[in-house]
Amino acid sequence: MTDRTSKQSPDITSREDAVEPLARQFGEEILLDYVTGTLDDATRLMVAAQMALRPEISETLAVAGDLAGLMLEEAEPVPMGEGAFADVMAAIDALPETAPSAPAPDAELDVLPAVIRERVAAHGGKWSFVTPGVRAMDLGFEAGEGEVKLYRIDPGYGVPTHTHKGQEMTLVLTGAFGDGRDRYGPGDICVASPEITHKPIAEKGATCYALAITDAPLQLTGALGLVQRVLGS
Repeated sequence: MTDRTSKQSPDITSREDAVEPLARQFGEEILLDYVTGTLDDATRLMVAAQMALRPEISETLAVAGDLAGLMLEEAEPVPMGEGAFADVMAAIDALPETAPSAPAPDAELDVLPAVIRERVAAHGGKWSFVTPGVRAMDLGFEAGEGEVKLYRIDPGYGVPTHTHKGQEMTLVLTGAFGDGRDRYGPGDICVASPEITHKPIAEKGATCYALAITDAPLQLTGALGLVQRVLGS
């Protein structure tokens, strides 16, 4: 799994060009890591969700798959260690015969891609209050993968003006929001770095659901920022 803290990692921590600005979708390097199974789980979830919303991305994924195949053909084979096969079979035999059942997610989430609903059912926590009209749900990823949350933003509401202590990557699942820089609809990815200050507001109409990955807490500005600093968050 790709280390999100590595300088070589093609993720939001180290690569602002991980997302193609005009297309608002992942570049071929991220997709290559996706098809080879080396992408971290959090970003992998976001790629899968975007593919569900934008089937045309599968064409780019196919190109990445062909490239991965060529790289595999050119790679020098590594001999398998003694007893490796037996170890693999023993690990398979140790797996439980049936997976534990997960609670069904909220019916309101039926509008979301299946991969998101499955993650919520297996690892999602409870909705927590963020600001009026905004709720968030932690999706239970390990600390090393940053903070990964599902946001529910009511039409006309949004997150207060803020900047970033690190990188933030947000995929719109339903509805749309504007942040003063641009408009983002279903399948669009918004990337924000420490140099960017914005105020995402959901458009009127459908509720805006969004998947967000951050590697550091948001930094509020203005009076709320002062309160945040006083509280030490």
